[in-house]
Amino acid sequence: MELQKFLTDNQHAICAQWAEAIIKTYPEEGAKFFSGSSNEFANPVGHTFRCNIERIYKVLISDGDVAECSTDLDGILRIRAVQGFVPSVALCFIPALKEIVRRQLAKNYPEDQVDALMHDWSLRVDRLTMTGFDLYMNCRELLWKQKANQLYSRTHKLLEKANLLKDEEVAG
Repeated sequence: MELQKFLTDNQHAICAQWAEAIIKTYPEEGAKFFSGSSNEFANPVGHTFRCNIERIYKVLISDGDVAECSTDLDGILRIRAVQGFVPSVALCFIPALKEIVRRQLAKNYPEDQVDALMHDWSLRVDRLTMTGFDLYMNCRELLWKQKANQLYSRTHKLLEKANLLKDEEVAG
């Protein structure tokens, strides 16, 4: 319970650092924009990152099932999938949460106590990482299917215009 109280008391600072961990994965101009306005309409990506991180964090500290985070984690990972990040970069912000919490704990507890407190937390974050990987790969697969369908459709239309399809292929 000591860790849960600590995580609750330091929620604002930890979530701010965690959001910064996502933003640092972007080039300087993008990072500056995403960390700027918190307005949902002026900066929808930055807003999504901050809001979803807070909701994910609340589930993690409440000892809820990591699967409860799926919707919020999916919201972040869909953005990163469309932006074309490789999986390791797209997901690097999740394990960064362990280091952020470790640094916060180290300010208040001796190192041996930090290690003991971090054990269960690390397992929860690892489960979140695995869930995130599955979600990210599903998003990437969906994008590739959409690209393949678009290419098929364009090719079919070109063949149709060139009169290179048989009548039954046009009807089907």
